[in-house]
Amino acid sequence: MFFNAKKKRYLTVKHDGSTLYEGYWADTPFAEEIIIKKSIEFFNDNEPCAIHRGAVHMRLLAELEGLFSTPDFQDLFCLYTNFPKDCETEFSEK
Repeated sequence: MFFNAKKKRYLTVKHDGSTLYEGYWADTPFAEEIIIKKSIEFFNDNEPCAIHRGAVHMRLLAELEGLFSTPDFQDLFCLYTNFPKDCETEFSEK
């Protein structure tokens, strides 16, 4: 999936006709327990500061971006965000 460099990737997450999230991909809300778990894994830090939180967030986005066109994307995306497993994700540019 390719995007125009001048536009930002926008994500809409829907479930049962309701919009659960609508915003820029870079602002995707990850579950707090995942942030803590990955902060421990990456930095051995169970109380991550803003810098470690930001680094974890960026690494999770990069990991998911590498899976965009694979069947694994949806499961991992839902695990990391706590959105329902049968949610719909739609990407666009804004």
